[in-house]
Amino acid sequence: MSSQLFRRLGITGLFCGLLTACASKVPVELRHQIPNAPPQGRVQSEPGRYLGQEVRWGGEILGLRNGVDSTEVEIFGRALFNDGEPRADGGEGVRFIARVPGFLDPAEYRPEKRMSVRGRLDEAITRPVGEFSYLYPVVNVEVFHLWPKFEPPPQTIWVQDPFFDPWWPWRPYPYRPHRW
Repeated sequence: MSSQLFRRLGITGLFCGLLTACASKVPVELRHQIPNAPPQGRVQSEPGRYLGQEVRWGGEILGLRNGVDSTEVEIFGRALFNDGEPRADGGEGVRFIARVPGFLDPAEYRPEKRMSVRGRLDEAITRPVGEFSYLYPVVNVEVFHLWPKFEPPPQTIWVQDPFFDPWWPWRPYPYRPHRW
């Protein structure tokens, strides 16, 4: 009887684990890397060479321009984790434009949030960044995902156990009992 109970619990646990793993809100297309996709820096230096190629890029949102048919999201590129989430730092330091069809609300897609996109490269656009003329690679977005603002994990505070003595029984000093 107990072996059947353990078998049922094991199967139920396995099934629940599989359902939890499949419940991710990140689109499947973003979770998989694209083989031979060009990096952002190379596309910025030679934009005409990579027209029409598929890329999976992401980073921090810098700004947003809503147009009649699409929204252009200016993104500061970052390297991606395997699941498509942009890292908090690193990358090539290249800004790019993600052209998303339709309207995106600037209140939701605000600066400092992170966004991952997958789509095809279009002709690059030159726009000013301050007084500097900057060449932006453009991605015509097919799939995208908005990530929350990155917050580092809380610092772990290590507390030494007062009864733990790593030197016991080989002490470099004479043993003196504590008086409480």
